[in-house]
Amino acid sequence: MKQENNRSVTRFQSYLVTGPEDSRRKQTQSLAKTLGIDLTRVSLDIFFISPQKSSVTIDQIRDLKNHIFQKPLKLNYKFILIEKAHKLTHEAQNALLKILEEPPSHAIIVLEAKDKSQLLPTIQSRIVIKQARPTDQPFETKRIKESNLLTEKNIVKLLEKIPVIDNPIQWLDDQIILLHKMLKKKISANQPAISPAKISDLIEKCAKTKQMIEANVNPRFALANLIFSISLTSK
Repeated sequence: MKQENNRSVTRFQSYLVTGPEDSRRKQTQSLAKTLGIDLTRVSLDIFFISPQKSSVTIDQIRDLKNHIFQKPLKLNYKFILIEKAHKLTHEAQNALLKILEEPPSHAIIVLEAKDKSQLLPTIQSRIVIKQARPTDQPFETKRIKESNLLTEKNIVKLLEKIPVIDNPIQWLDDQIILLHKMLKKKISANQPAISPAKISDLIEKCAKTKQMIEANVNPRFALANLIFSISLTSK
């Protein structure tokens, strides 16, 4: 009975939020809000874990273990958020599993991941899984429009945008979606201002840049390379 009771508590202390990055963060913020926690505020009781280079490591989970068993200083809970939990290494997942089996009563643990497929079944069995709803279309359309490569002709201004891109992969996906829409529109309307060949070339360049970043090339270098290549081909 005691083990069952512990698991019951664990299920309401540990969560996995899956879905697109923007959507799952909104879901996490909503969950935190129900506990009286504002994730936009800096607090020693709020602990973020993000991938180091390409993965979330066992050392990061060991650091979490040292932190999580300390009582909250100001908030009612210690709120732990593991970003991109699908990048937890196998060793890190096994270390995290030990925490999930018997978490301290003052801790809330949230994992954010694109999906649950890369997480151990034993982890999935000890957490509440929440599927984040996709971001509404008007916001997505606005975001894509604001980041359109073709709306800015000045290479210096394009390069200045690189440091403020929080998620290079998502940004490149946005570019590709918009360029596909433009390509379809240009072909159907037969508008020669921007040729379909140029749009297709941009799509290919964005896709190759995305592959570079996923292969652990520095995102800023990869994006700068993309912008320079666009500038050279536009002359």
